[in-house]
Amino acid sequence: MEFVAHPKDLPLDIEIIEDQSFPTVSTDRNGFVGITYLASSPFKAGTSVKITLEEIDPHFCVTGRIVWCDNERDEYRIAIEFPNKEDCYCVRMVEQLSQIEHYRRQAKFQGRRLNYNEAAAEWIQQFAASFPAFTV
Repeated sequence: MEFVAHPKDLPLDIEIIEDQSFPTVSTDRNGFVGITYLASSPFKAGTSVKITLEEIDPHFCVTGRIVWCDNERDEYRIAIEFPNKEDCYCVRMVEQLSQIEHYRRQAKFQGRRLNYNEAAAEWIQQFAASFPAFTV
């Protein structure tokens, strides 16, 4: 199981949902299964959540499940898995877009102005091969 750390400069909106259940998922899943994120408040493992990411895609909305939550200074690092294959695939794609936007912002901070396509080309060349694969 591989989780990708979501960039903190692209805030997720995470909302607890009460009526969502997920199928039991094997712990030996391979490849991309979810994301980690630094949240301002703790979440209980097993909690179902709805996630939106307005800054990347205003229509993006998926449900996931909190796998673990660790206190990290004044924040909480949470791991969110996406047991539904379609949602997991969608999150992986959106996460790549998030990583590219984060890369573009870092370049700007370093004095390099890149448009999104330039940042995407550089990110793909440098990081795409090490990004966790989606396996069914």
